[in-house]
Amino acid sequence: ILSIWGWGSLGIVLFLITFGPFVIFYSTFYILCFVGGGLVVTLLFGKTNSEKYLEQCEHSFLPPTSTGVPKCLEEMKREARTIKIDRRLTGANIIDEPLQQVIQFSLRDYVQYWYYTLSDDESFLLEIRQTLQNALIQFATRCWGYSSE
Repeated sequence: ILSIWGWGSLGIVLFLITFGPFVIFYSTFYILCFVGGGLVVTLLFGKTNSEKYLEQCEHSFLPPTSTGVPKCLEEMKREARTIKIDRRLTGANIIDEPLQQVIQFSLRDYVQYWYYTLSDDESFLLEIRQTLQNALIQFATRCWGYSSE
């Protein structure tokens, strides 16, 4: 216990010699000023005023947006694309229709429910449909090729 008091008192003496005897008063004063200033700012500005001020500060440093990007986006939306989907998969109508329904339901149940929260663009869904159809066409072609041997 004596060694703890000895090391503690040595630490205090060295601290006071290094920083001066008034360091305790100065550090207490600085901490009180910091806490008091935070309270004053919070009470004066309030939450809504500080949010408005921060929003103004954030937007003041951003460069203005170019006019070309919105015009390009408008033009892309106005552009009417003709979508041609070949619904033939195996060549047999009795098989193709149920397969198309499976693709449609799979896209609806597993892709569309999360994709529409990200974008309204249909091109991604059409690409997935086309990829699935190409895979099924390749599968059917290879099955017919192997069965005739």
